[in-house]
Amino acid sequence: MSSLTHSIWFSAIAMASLFHLYLHYIWSYVGLVPPGVVWYPLRDFIPGSAEALAHLAHLGKDVTFVTNNSISSVKEHIEKFEKQGHLKIDEHQIVHPAQTICDHLRSIKFEGLIYCLATSPFKEILVNAGFRLAQENGSGIITRLKDLHEAIFSGESVDAVIIDVDFNLSAAKLMRAHFQLQNPKCLFLAGAADALIPFGKGEIIGPGAFIDVVTQAVGRQPITLGKPGEDLRKLLLERHREIPPSRVLFVGDSLASDIGFARASGYQTLLVLTGGTKLEDVQRLPIDHSQMPDYLADCLGQIAINNNPASSNSDSAHSV
Repeated sequence: MSSLTHSIWFSAIAMASLFHLYLHYIWSYVGLVPPGVVWYPLRDFIPGSAEALAHLAHLGKDVTFVTNNSISSVKEHIEKFEKQGHLKIDEHQIVHPAQTICDHLRSIKFEGLIYCLATSPFKEILVNAGFRLAQENGSGIITRLKDLHEAIFSGESVDAVIIDVDFNLSAAKLMRAHFQLQNPKCLFLAGAADALIPFGKGEIIGPGAFIDVVTQAVGRQPITLGKPGEDLRKLLLERHREIPPSRVLFVGDSLASDIGFARASGYQTLLVLTGGTKLEDVQRLPIDHSQMPDYLADCLGQIAINNNPASSNSDSAHSV
């Protein structure tokens, strides 16, 4: 592992120059993952990130924001960017799990009833797109077996179950999802599938853990249209099929959800250490690991430090 530690910092000045050379002349498309890369959860923009986005715009790079943050709607994401004053982000630049699920349902001409375990903004996107959501059964408080029976078995049968981040998730909700998915014609869809998500001073259980519970119970895999889902990965490749993957730089703060996801598509990767991943996490990986990033930076702002690819700056991004 010591060889990796040395390779991260060895010839940092030369590798910073190489990174900026690629940023200026090779990479035509940049994928970013807010929050964690652009802003802190529940807080402001990470220092330097707004300047980095402005720098990418100045270079003429196409930027897409691939987020698993369904606590905020697409509109709320755009409003957060607009508060910076000089940042203009369009709706089509944001890939949101609820929106990708809507696009998928439209593509298969889905018109059925949906049981959705997700946040209110996520559900609102589905409703605004014209989809019908099933209501929860009972009071939501289980004190007797009769309450549990009502929560699981009452109400209409549904044609699709969607699981994303749901901070009001309960055992009864998962049991109802499992019951509905025993119908083989019922679609099983997932949004964000992170096993862990950064929050506060550490990480908390993500929706992936609960998706796995249902997956194991029903014996089939969901169509996963949030990171790190294979279906989302294929969707992004298809949407941007005119761009060779080698000309895409994917920037993330999670080894599993971002770097491994991006490397599976053949993208170049930059890991920033402003989320839940620490340098020590990278140092523990074998050099040929599928989640090993191509580049490391303390924060996104470092990509804007060196505007001249012919010059060098030892504080900028480093190759791994």
